[in-house]
Amino acid sequence: MRAAALWRALTVTGRIAVAAVLLLGLVLTGHGLGLRWDPLNLGPRRLEAARNRAAVAEADAAARRLEQAGEVDQRRAVDRLHQQALAVERITGPAILQARTDDDADLPLATNRAARLRAHDRELCRISPAVCAGPTAPDPAGGGDDALRPRPPAGASDPG
Repeated sequence: MRAAALWRALTVTGRIAVAAVLLLGLVLTGHGLGLRWDPLNLGPRRLEAARNRAAVAEADAAARRLEQAGEVDQRRAVDRLHQQALAVERITGPAILQARTDDDADLPLATNRAARLRAHDRELCRISPAVCAGPTAPDPAGGGDDALRPRPPAGASDPG
């Protein structure tokens, strides 16, 4: 039998099924050969969306790397400050103990005691040079608040 005779022998449903199978085979063959049909232009949109997601992922990864580097730096700084605090405590502890046990706290400083205090100050400045390098800190209270100044007792005349 020829193809035309077979086509006439099929019912309407059979003809639709044969046409669908032939169309599907044609589309799959074309797709296998590299032919693409994109009437809605979805390929470039998908490509652009993928590039945007990749850029966001790279930015997030860079942010995470910066966060980790900052965390490491912060840990180092905290460790350094902790070590400085321990060194200050180690150096200051004996000086405080000796100052509390000295009987001559009201007397003028002896030469050896003044030299010991100067050496202690130099050691503190060696540990934290930023504290000793700058000018002296201004008085944080300034002139003080009027509410904090002592008031004359009640009934006393104001000398103003």
